[in-house]
Amino acid sequence: MIERNLGQIAEMLGGSLCDPNYKDVKISGVSTDSRTIQENNLYIPLVGEVFDGRLFVKECEDKGASAFLIDRDYEIKNNISIPYIRVDDTLKALQDLARSYRKELNVKVIGITGSNGKTTTKDLLYEVLSTKYKTQKTIGNLNNEIGVPKTILSLNEDTEIAVVELGTDKFGDISLTSNIALPDIAIITNIGDSHLHNLKSKEGILKAKMEIVEGLSDDGIFIYNGDDETMKKEIDSYKVDQKIISFGLEDDNDFVVKEIPSTPAKVSFSHDGETYDIPLLGRHNIYNGACCLLIANILGLDTNEVKSGLVKVRPANNRSSMIELDGFDVLDDSYKSNPQSLRSGLATCKLLDGYNNKIVVLGDMLELGDKEDELHYEVGLDIDPKDIHYCLFFGDLSYHMYKGALNNFPKDRAFHFTDKDDLIDKLKSFITKSTLVFVKGSHGMHMEEIIESIRSLKL
Repeated sequence: MIERNLGQIAEMLGGSLCDPNYKDVKISGVSTDSRTIQENNLYIPLVGEVFDGRLFVKECEDKGASAFLIDRDYEIKNNISIPYIRVDDTLKALQDLARSYRKELNVKVIGITGSNGKTTTKDLLYEVLSTKYKTQKTIGNLNNEIGVPKTILSLNEDTEIAVVELGTDKFGDISLTSNIALPDIAIITNIGDSHLHNLKSKEGILKAKMEIVEGLSDDGIFIYNGDDETMKKEIDSYKVDQKIISFGLEDDNDFVVKEIPSTPAKVSFSHDGETYDIPLLGRHNIYNGACCLLIANILGLDTNEVKSGLVKVRPANNRSSMIELDGFDVLDDSYKSNPQSLRSGLATCKLLDGYNNKIVVLGDMLELGDKEDELHYEVGLDIDPKDIHYCLFFGDLSYHMYKGALNNFPKDRAFHFTDKDDLIDKLKSFITKSTLVFVKGSHGMHMEEIIESIRSLKL
């Protein structure tokens, strides 16, 4: 984490230290949250529509914070005694401090964006690169205008590689965070239907994701999924001065891997005569693994280092993780949903053998824009009654998924709910010995609550 004195922090920010006598006060790490502040942290209070971190400065002082940042015109209460630095805007100061710290570090940054696969690719890279280098990664989902600066500021001085996830909701988001992270390698995993409400089309999504190259170092490398239809069609329209490498299963890519038939416990692929195994579910993870292998090759890892790293990865919470319960299993993919990732999840369900009964519990896919009804309907239409026994849909938008499913399912095998408790009651009635329950929906639908409700079910 960042360790500097207040004189250095003020210089990095162009801020005004309250008293020059405090210039040698040391800070270790930063925090924007009074609930998790640590001793000797620099507290950076943020202000939003429904919160004001400036109200908690005294609490942070009591918990051991060394100092804090504050707006130039904000009146500080008399009961606060720790030093402070005046800045124009605390959020911008957080971002400026991270950018300045990044420039001082001798670290190679790998920036990752994409509609799907960011977190899994990040985790794969972390496990693989950690076999050779001191590596840090984005923790959790800290991938926005606040999370990326906090990730950069969490890096230790001796970190050799940082794997940083960059997310987006609108144009300009990744432009900002890329110019903070300043990646040496920039990756786009794929282009899906997420955030269509703001970005309008897959071409718009690609435009937003391509902002990642704005902060890419002059001698950096841009890597993208060459099998992705949108990127394949549009990538040549973008001017990228740095080296470009495409990866995928198709032979026209710069870096090609070959699919090997998977088992329920892992996916496998080959490259240059070597086979690589990843203990994750879903064919889409071949692409995540291929990207990881490509970067490992660029950074000089040998085959054994890559293989030993890949097998260490585990599913992130609520992301294609298998939960074994009393006589039945839950495939928990409840963290997020969009048409691309949902179809991948359904394909994974089809591959999983040994179940007498398969149930899908699907919630709304949010932020899909003007075509949200149509996109839900099309996914429902694609659900195959030969693979799935029962479909339970939750939410207003999922009604269109339900209507699509009714083209192939009888009404005693497909159901729509607007009340989660009613859905849970129906789901419990369908679960028998050797059942697989697949749960997926956008984060805002809180589909994880459904999983929690059946954890204690005894058959």
